[in-house]
Amino acid sequence: MKCRKFTLEDLLAFAELSGDYNPLHVDPVAARRLLFGSPVVHGIYSILWGLDSWLAEKASNIEIRSIKSVFPKPIRVGEDVNLFLENDHEGHLRIELHSKGAIASILEIEWADSEQRDIDYLEAGFPDKHQPRKLSDEELNKAYGSLKLYLHIESAAKIFPHLTKHVSPLHIAVILATTRLVGMECPGLRSIYSELNLVARDSKERNTLEYEVKKYDRRFSLVFMDVKAPGMTGYIKAFIRPAHQEQGGYLKLKEVIDKDEFAGQRALIIGGSRGLGEVAAKLLAAGAAEVKVTYHKGKEDAYRIVKEINSNGGVADCLHFDVLSHQKDYLSALLSNWAPTHLYYLATPFISEGVKGEFSFDLFRKFCNYYITGFLNTLNQLRSLGLSNVFYPSTVFIDELPMDMGEYAAAKIAGEMLCMFLKKSNKDMSIHSPRLPRVSTDQTVSLLPIKNQDPVQVMLEHLRLFRDISV
Repeated sequence: MKCRKFTLEDLLAFAELSGDYNPLHVDPVAARRLLFGSPVVHGIYSILWGLDSWLAEKASNIEIRSIKSVFPKPIRVGEDVNLFLENDHEGHLRIELHSKGAIASILEIEWADSEQRDIDYLEAGFPDKHQPRKLSDEELNKAYGSLKLYLHIESAAKIFPHLTKHVSPLHIAVILATTRLVGMECPGLRSIYSELNLVARDSKERNTLEYEVKKYDRRFSLVFMDVKAPGMTGYIKAFIRPAHQEQGGYLKLKEVIDKDEFAGQRALIIGGSRGLGEVAAKLLAAGAAEVKVTYHKGKEDAYRIVKEINSNGGVADCLHFDVLSHQKDYLSALLSNWAPTHLYYLATPFISEGVKGEFSFDLFRKFCNYYITGFLNTLNQLRSLGLSNVFYPSTVFIDELPMDMGEYAAAKIAGEMLCMFLKKSNKDMSIHSPRLPRVSTDQTVSLLPIKNQDPVQVMLEHLRLFRDISV
């Protein structure tokens, strides 16, 4: 068994080699708002690494007669990836890559010994860098085109030393072109590579990778493409991932708010750059609260929200704050002479990282760092400023208990118990910790249709209840 961790630097190097710069892989800030919550390894990168690892023991060159790969689970940057040779006999190879106890990538190839080193069809160098395409449903239904085949031999040899030594550069270039196709061209920006299936053929009348969408199934957001390249033909499956969840605009939310219903509040929203934090900031400011939102990685999002509020008559500001920081009195120093009357604690990591049917203590501890340690550290700093009103949302997932969210639910239960303890030991403190239903945010997007509640209506109900019970 072989094990490794992929770094962001690894992914950037592969993006340059392949031309697949989709933000899902190379942009940590953008990726935090996408389906997996952080950058994930290109599927094609993972299987080529697996093949390269196997080829380290080979003495002769091989010709790929067929290749099939599927990518059932994401591999996140920094996670351990374990390689297993499931079936290795003459002419056939099956490799599985496991991450967090689940199968992440599967590679199957049929191969034969070969001395062929075909490079006549390749462009030397790297593919051009550009923004991923955004295709509408209508454009997807009839999409077709072609991509030039590129291979920068020196860079490829650094990333895949054994692959470049033993496999035809043409085959490598074709496989690399498929990730550029999916991630940049079709489906493009909102794509997830699902399956590759190629077989060798003798015909080499073309010198590009040609593609044509044969079917777009809107029910499952699934695209089927036929592809043809010199010496290879087959198909690709890719999903259309949901766009990141846009919350309501400030002017629109003002229409559902009484203009002074939150007047007098100095509201500090921890984790206010997106999701429920963004909704809370806009609703409170629309009701005449003075708002400060904190951000950890979402600086641009936080500044956008503050600008939107201030330019339309509200009062808002933002500051950088990491709830995991152990610096004593750091937050109170940042706030200077501004003392919040109400704390809205909405800091959270990505919540859907669990493996179905398994409980990870490391993941549970990660959630507790946010929901217990980070919360208590934040609260203790603000208590010295006179804070006595705390909004600490819990989750209905405690009741529903999805089989891949045990760690999240357990940490949230612990958070509820902490809130109960704080209220019992601090008679002057008001803490509201409702179990919120599943609402539409970046944390709850899914490839399959799932009914989520409107975050505006849910938050407004509880903001008003919290206002009424505040000290």
